[in-house]
Amino acid sequence: MKYGRRAIALGVMSVGLVGIAGPQAMAGSHSWRINEVFSNADGTIQFVELKECCGMNNEVLLSGKYVSSQTTGNIFNFPGNLPCNNCTANQHLLLATSAFAALPGAPAPDYIIPAGFFAIEADTLDYYIYDAFTFGAGELPTDCVNSLHDGGRTGPNSPTNFAGETGSVDACPCPADLDGDGSVGILDLLALLAAWGPCQGECLPPTTCDLDGDCVVGILDLLTLLAAWGPCP
Repeated sequence: MKYGRRAIALGVMSVGLVGIAGPQAMAGSHSWRINEVFSNADGTIQFVELKECCGMNNEVLLSGKYVSSQTTGNIFNFPGNLPCNNCTANQHLLLATSAFAALPGAPAPDYIIPAGFFAIEADTLDYYIYDAFTFGAGELPTDCVNSLHDGGRTGPNSPTNFAGETGSVDACPCPADLDGDGSVGILDLLALLAAWGPCQGECLPPTTCDLDGDCVVGILDLLTLLAAWGPCP
């Protein structure tokens, strides 16, 4: 995985000044880092989580800062500073789509971003000039459960907002809808039959049609699909 972090002179200077004057002496915004990125297969459900990296308590000056995608060109500009003092050490900020916010178990986003904010195949997300988070083709999970974490690790999504609320979401509440058209029907059945037998490679339901997670597409998967026939809830 090509995973990018860049040290910017301005950020380094700010860290040095804070270190000299003490962690509470001046406000800034340089110690936020992109910590976790999540998307479903069509990009409608996405989140970007930032985390304050270094125990700094006055990283509140977000006005004029942004998170952007180098591939899509989308930019989210923070609308103002955080309305608190001595409040940011090791905290999180959650930027997410409206469809994410509507999922059961989703913590309330601090900020809403549009669907398809970042590219799924490969992208670099920038937090202003202070941080960059890069992933290549195939490195971002789109199995509706796992996310890409700081350092290139993948694992179950764990979005956390500034209030400290955390959770985990299932972005495929209708797993038998294999083609993503909002209903379970003949095309999904044909896809399942075409994949019949032992799974090839990683078992990542529902993208392999292995709906029960046993690494074999078989009768139990067929029964699951038939039980879900019709429009997704």
